[in-house]
Amino acid sequence: MRQDHAKNQRVAEAFYDHARQAVAESGLPVVEVDDTQQRGSDFGARLANAFADAFAAGYDRVIAVGNDCPTLHEVDWTGVVTQLAADRPVLGPTPDREGAYLIGLTRAQFDRAAFATLPWRSSELVPALRSHLEAAVGGRPVRLTPRADVNGHGDLMRLLRGASAPPALAERLRHVLGDAFRTHQAEQRGATRPVLKRRSRAPPSPRPGSHT
Repeated sequence: MRQDHAKNQRVAEAFYDHARQAVAESGLPVVEVDDTQQRGSDFGARLANAFADAFAAGYDRVIAVGNDCPTLHEVDWTGVVTQLAADRPVLGPTPDREGAYLIGLTRAQFDRAAFATLPWRSSELVPALRSHLEAAVGGRPVRLTPRADVNGHGDLMRLLRGASAPPALAERLRHVLGDAFRTHQAEQRGATRPVLKRRSRAPPSPRPGSHT
């Protein structure tokens, strides 16, 4: 059990480092908020406080990103900044439309109390967030290309079987998973291997008690 926890921690660290590199390469100022800096009794409160702290630090536009999006490095950061400079909020949804990998807001568009009480971590989040932002600006937020995030073991295995993961991240994750990933690969090959049945060229033999 302790070994599984350590492995999960190393997987989380791999994604965190990938997200840190992706935003660092954007050239934008970066404010990291880790578990020790978060404040609030639930996810919504913690995220709202993180936004509020960034605005209190003097930023007029804030972009929040998740650390579980393996293609975060492909975001057009210049385009996001351009939209925010034109007072248009930006929303990057996941393909299932149940989450967001990026939320960009200006100071005027941020309502701390309303933001904190949105249905975070539920299937109702994106519609509720979109409606919230529409009310804040009187128009629809800019919607980015949907990007998948990784929320569990199944998502992680699908990521490593596909071609969307950056090579460095994929290699690090395979190293962390070790035998678990190799076992999964073997199981997948066994599940998809076709079963061939040899057909007899001779007529079927009569069963006892039957007539030919």
